Amino acid sequence: MSKELVLMVDDELDNRVMMRYFLESWGYEVDLAENGQEALDKVDEKRPSLILLDLEMPVLNGFETCERLKENPDTEDIPIIMFTGLEATSDKVRGINGGADDYVVKTVDPEEIQARIEMILRRTKRYEQKAKKAQAASTNSNGDGNGNGSQKAAVLSGSLEEKNFPEAFQLAMAYGQSGTMVVKDGDKIGRVYLVDGDAIHAEYDGRTGEEAFYAMSVWKHGQFSYQVEKASSKRTIQAKGQALLMEATRRLDEWNLISAKIPNFDVTPHRIASGVTDTIKFNKMDWKILSHVDGKRSIRQVSEATDVELFEVARTVFGLLTAGVLAFEAEKLERDTFFDAVPELRDEPKNKEFELTAIQWKLLAYIDGKRDLGTLTQLVGLSPHKMAKALKTLAELGFLRVGKARSKTEGGNGKTTAPKNGRDHPESINAGVRAAGLD
Repeated sequence: MSKELVLMVDDELDNRVMMRYFLESWGYEVDLAENGQEALDKVDEKRPSLILLDLEMPVLNGFETCERLKENPDTEDIPIIMFTGLEATSDKVRGINGGADDYVVKTVDPEEIQARIEMILRRTKRYEQKAKKAQAASTNSNGDGNGNGSQKAAVLSGSLEEKNFPEAFQLAMAYGQSGTMVVKDGDKIGRVYLVDGDAIHAEYDGRTGEEAFYAMSVWKHGQFSYQVEKASSKRTIQAKGQALLMEATRRLDEWNLISAKIPNFDVTPHRIASGVTDTIKFNKMDWKILSHVDGKRSIRQVSEATDVELFEVARTVFGLLTAGVLAFEAEKLERDTFFDAVPELRDEPKNKEFELTAIQWKLLAYIDGKRDLGTLTQLVGLSPHKMAKALKTLAELGFLRVGKARSKTEGGNGKTTAPKNGRDHPESINAGVRAAGLD
């Protein structure tokens, strides 16, 4: 089997050499270009499976190169990952809107760029196969492909649990005929209008165009259907069908990750202080969202207040939840309770002989039955995530147990005390780890 060809485009020699080393070690064939114009020439000579594209280059920059590739019907379906040092959200939005399939900052670990390349190539192959099957089904339903078959309108239908929105949309495109794709989930109804297999208009919940299209792309439940009929005359979508498809798929993949913490866009996040002991890094988008999170606005309302796209707000909130600076109401209370809990030493470890790491001993040395987990996390100097893992290990080995949250005062003297009845790990710590978002 021939190797997948990756075209690496970067004006810096060191970057090209380094990425060639990694790509070849991952099993890819590699071609190199040092500017956008050279990349276009290389694509004409030999079509790559994927392009890694720098943005700041002479002759023809990455944005312009991507736009030219996506405007050309012969190259529009070549997946592009913008691999750049530009970190601004505006650059990322410009890149994705220009047709890029992903946007990766060069400070990322090699393992992550490898995973992103593999994911996009798998996705591309999957849709190529489905497009061929759909085209074959269209030919069988409508004749021999030369106008000799029945002119009866073809209809597609199915469940979004079996075929997700991008897959359903690709089937509609593959028919190559004008019609309407209808997506329903309970009271929610959205429509995408196609002309000769190309989407020109979408509408859902008062929204139109690409905004409506991408809002539907993350639906996981409901039904879809496609009816061949007279073409719509309204145009609100400018992006090409393949670019819409790849962006919808990217969003769905990301939503599958985000939805593990965010069930929907109508939940209300809260700012929290518990569980944060390390230095926290924010970018401008993080702070823009944080400044509008007040415990009253839902994610959707934060999007409206900041005029930031809803999906971008959700992505940012997901990152802030993971960093431990945001939580939802129930999680907020559980997280605060977890870091108020007081661990105590046990005198019967499970093993007769054992070894402890320096960090494990440091943690045990600070446990005195009075200090809560928030205080211990600061004293030991661990991140909340590493602290939770250390607690879990030590509790499983039988060295400690974690009590309930200590009472605030005893007898009105202002002194804090530990509770008399503690709860053994693993149940209490595992529950606390989950509540704190540290699992």
